Amino acid sequence: MSIFSWISANSSVLSVFINAAMLCVWVVYLQLLLNSYLRQRRSSILITRGAGTGLKARCLITNMSQEPVYVTSLIAELQTDQDKSEIQLTDMRELSEDLGMDPRSAMRQGSLERGRYLDIGHFDALIEQLANDAPNIERKTDIKAVEMTVVALYGPEELPVGAKRRFTVDWQADENTRITPNTVVTQQIHKNSERRRLMQELERFL
Repeated sequence: MSIFSWISANSSVLSVFINAAMLCVWVVYLQLLLNSYLRQRRSSILITRGAGTGLKARCLITNMSQEPVYVTSLIAELQTDQDKSEIQLTDMRELSEDLGMDPRSAMRQGSLERGRYLDIGHFDALIEQLANDAPNIERKTDIKAVEMTVVALYGPEELPVGAKRRFTVDWQADENTRITPNTVVTQQIHKNSERRRLMQELERFL
């Protein structure tokens, strides 16, 4: 029997297999499109060290999402040799009427368009404030690491989104102290369980 005769005799079976294969291809293709769409819709917030590696380096919060985000809170977790503690950097202290060229940086909160960044200050000033605000820290040199968590509102999402990154403080004499990120990239907070914890953190700091 020739190949053409065999195909003619089994055309109905072949048609079922071909349709099934095409269906599988379309399902995979649509799944890839959906995953790509969801990735684009997800928030992406970077926490970076800029303008140096020492205490004079600046801590920058950058929005790399497709849409604007509203940074509503910054939470720092301090690690010493003995324990850990959390401090909210976005506090309710009275600020001067003159907030400078970028009020968001002074308030450490506000709306960020795509690609825009928030400069929250030098690491030495941040660590100094954290050491003063933490009741169990006597000297700023007791702080061995700082984990920064950004809490933000994004589009129509009901739960807040966020990102976090840990920096190690290697205290040295004079100008040799180094601020080193523990990871290459910023960890994004997308899971609903983690985002619910962010909401609880916000409620706790009200």
